[in-house]
Amino acid sequence: MLKDSIIQYVKENTAKISLEELDTVLTAEAIAGYFQVKRNTVSYYLNQEIGKTFFKINTRPVRFLDKKVFEKNFFTVSKDVYASVNDLLDENKRKNGIQKEEKQEINFVEEQDVFQNLIGSNGSLKKPIEQMKTSIFYPNTSLPVFLHGPTGSGKSFMARKIYEFAVQEGILKPDAPFIIMNCAQYVNNIELLSSNLFGYVKGAFTGAYATTKGLLEAADGGMLFLDEVHRLNSESQEKLFVFLDQGIFRRMGESEGWHKAKVRMVMATTENLESNFLDTFLRRIPIVVQIPSLRERGEQERLQFIYHFFIEESKVLDKKMKVSGNVIEALLNHLYQGNIGDLENKIKFICATAYAKEKRKNEIDIHLEHLPEDVLKGIAEKAENKIGNYDTVEIYPNAPIQEILSGDKNGKDYHQELFEKLIAIFGEFRSQNYAKEQFEKRCMHTVNDVLDCLIYNQNSENENTMRKYIVNSVQEAFRYVEYSCNVQFGGNSLHAITAYFFCMNQHFRKQNIFIPNELMQYILEEYPKEIHIAKRILNMLSSKMDIVSTQEDLIPLTIYIRSLLNVSLSRKRPRAVILAHGYATASSVADVANRILDENIFESVDMPIEKNVSDVVQWMKEYVEKNDVSHGIILMVDMGSLREIYRSFEENLKSPLVVMNNISTQMAIMAGELIQKEEKLEDIVRILEEENETEYKIIYPQIQKQKTILTCCITGTGTAEQIRLLIENSIPKEMDIQVISYDYDQLQNVEIVKGIYQKCEVLGIVGTKNPQIGQEKFIPLEQLVSGAATEQMINMLKNVADAVSMEKLNDNLIRNFSMNRLLGFLTILDTEKILMHIEEAMKQYEFLTGRKLKNSTKINLFIHVGCLTERLIRNSAIEDYPEKDKFQKIHKKEIRQIQAAFSVIEKTYSVKIPISEIGYIYDILAGI
Repeated sequence: MLKDSIIQYVKENTAKISLEELDTVLTAEAIAGYFQVKRNTVSYYLNQEIGKTFFKINTRPVRFLDKKVFEKNFFTVSKDVYASVNDLLDENKRKNGIQKEEKQEINFVEEQDVFQNLIGSNGSLKKPIEQMKTSIFYPNTSLPVFLHGPTGSGKSFMARKIYEFAVQEGILKPDAPFIIMNCAQYVNNIELLSSNLFGYVKGAFTGAYATTKGLLEAADGGMLFLDEVHRLNSESQEKLFVFLDQGIFRRMGESEGWHKAKVRMVMATTENLESNFLDTFLRRIPIVVQIPSLRERGEQERLQFIYHFFIEESKVLDKKMKVSGNVIEALLNHLYQGNIGDLENKIKFICATAYAKEKRKNEIDIHLEHLPEDVLKGIAEKAENKIGNYDTVEIYPNAPIQEILSGDKNGKDYHQELFEKLIAIFGEFRSQNYAKEQFEKRCMHTVNDVLDCLIYNQNSENENTMRKYIVNSVQEAFRYVEYSCNVQFGGNSLHAITAYFFCMNQHFRKQNIFIPNELMQYILEEYPKEIHIAKRILNMLSSKMDIVSTQEDLIPLTIYIRSLLNVSLSRKRPRAVILAHGYATASSVADVANRILDENIFESVDMPIEKNVSDVVQWMKEYVEKNDVSHGIILMVDMGSLREIYRSFEENLKSPLVVMNNISTQMAIMAGELIQKEEKLEDIVRILEEENETEYKIIYPQIQKQKTILTCCITGTGTAEQIRLLIENSIPKEMDIQVISYDYDQLQNVEIVKGIYQKCEVLGIVGTKNPQIGQEKFIPLEQLVSGAATEQMINMLKNVADAVSMEKLNDNLIRNFSMNRLLGFLTILDTEKILMHIEEAMKQYEFLTGRKLKNSTKINLFIHVGCLTERLIRNSAIEDYPEKDKFQKIHKKEIRQIQAAFSVIEKTYSVKIPISEIGYIYDILAGI
């Protein structure tokens, strides 16, 4: 049974792991990939064994381990479910009497900091958290921090976390004060604000009956949080500046002497900094932390907040809840004026409303009817808020949010997810032994899908500077690799590799990844060229970005590069490039088209405003030099000056170039389909013009034209292609003549004919009907094969072939034409060999008789003697011949000549040609 196999698999793999690998193995998804079943099925069986055979670690994703095997190899476990790897390992530390402050060498045993489990800690809050940590670790009284963000975005919450982190790190004592002052409370009494902040002396103002310490002194040795700090007037800002600068202050009413305090300052405001604060004040605050609005946090983080607040309400009400998917989506798409606080209040309202109606039930159902009016109104007014994408969610007290967020992409480590899928695919590949091409294709799709998510989940503006740095670094690496490895990268590649390394910089070192040695070895052996390129890129970018890369990081990069190099290089295909204005317009169109076509047809060049046209021209020149463009280039542009960009590299062209205007995704897909069908360049642009609103021009290079024979047939290109192959295989190589086939109707199109004559020196046309284009000679197919058009053929080729070549061409035509016909008759004999022997017999006959055989006679002999030989081998010779005895008496000389000439057939095939069959050969030779 599957369940038993899963239990055995977990048992065997638990025995193989080390403590360092606890966070890298045995997930439901990886096991499902190995057995090629649904993840839900595996998850169901695994959870059935919790408390019996297995215990689990509630990381994201959840890890399952065999309890007995683990205890045998490591230590006894007391629980069935552990919150994290740290939770599990801390239990072992407690059992062994290890003090909390002692640290093991295993990195992930260290206590998680207070920021680590915040929603968005590895997403929209990554940079803000880094800034806040920087301020805390600064010596003495740290660096003052400005928290800037809209109302309800979590500034007060983050201030508290800064304090907790300082305590956790031992920078502040556990009993250090954390003082909060909301300056908005004193908006109408600035003096009261100043007196509370700095303190005052007796008699400083009416009612000042005793000298009183202010909040600065109360916060000595700790932290002071000033909320709504823009309420401070200029005088208070100047006094606070002195304190920030020198650590000294005066109480209100004092004119001499100074007080000192060691206070770490955190300030928050919703207002514009430049217009509400003195320049001198702002200069003393080096760290401004931008706290994003809820909308800026991205869809996945908003979803986590929604689930978190529902779980909190479930705890308060002590009830299980079923929240409709429509409710989830309505909350997700709503615009919250009060941000996180507003969302929290709305969820409190929803739960309270539903609870009031169903308080006697054990489970509360939450539907659209429970939503606040403004949320419902938003659904009704906004057509883009499409309901129905989310399933009903079960919420219960203390529910692990990662179990609910099975589709969470922002909280989930993309690096971890990508490797889990690749490992699962490799497991299937090995266990099921399917084709390498299928394995490659699945891996390429997986890598590209994850890269898509990385590209389209870029939603935090404060990451732009780092992203631009990575873009520049990737471009530099591309230039180096293109030059040294002779490869070409397009705009699609730039965005994909940038996203990959941006993710490496953001998330990749969150936990170690365990990669099976077999997978790593397979990649190294199967893709040496791609590995070489990937190493170059990885080494360059790792050093520029201070990333500690590992050999495992090569795997996704190698697979992606493989997908770029795995392009069909059919010699009959034109190349296609999309060029458009905008940061990623061309890349996006090319990427969508390539995905739909399931092949890398298009390269792309993006033309943002800051990019020079000369850069694009240089790229195109290098592209033309490095790629086989012998069958032409289709350059698809959006508008404007790009239509004329070809003029800058026109002299580099050695093949036709098509420039098409008004590129769209639909047009790109259609063009790609035509390229895949290996349609001719002229046909592609003609069809695209008919089906799309576009303009085009074809630029032909000024080069020596190729000598060409055209073939055509009135019944279609299929027959014309057969004629082409017949002539092409018959023309001796030294004649250097190409043969191109066309449908008769195609040659009635003026544009196509014009294109032919611009590229080719047309010597003549062979076909079933004369298309009557130009002055070139037309030779009917039947006359060419019968020999009736020998003189015409000589005249057609007199400037490119001598008599010997013409004789060779004639013999080849007869032989190839006969071969095509014989293929339908012979079942035993090798057609190529029997034709060779018959040809030898005919030459011997011409020598013995001094007589030159006609083409028509040769064709008849090829076919007749071929069939005759197979009949003799089968012992099915024709015994009857009209007046056989009389024939033998009258034609003794002719019979001896035929027997002598065709003796090569008898010797080669060990047969005897009877007199009756010789009679029929005589009839062919005599033209009877």
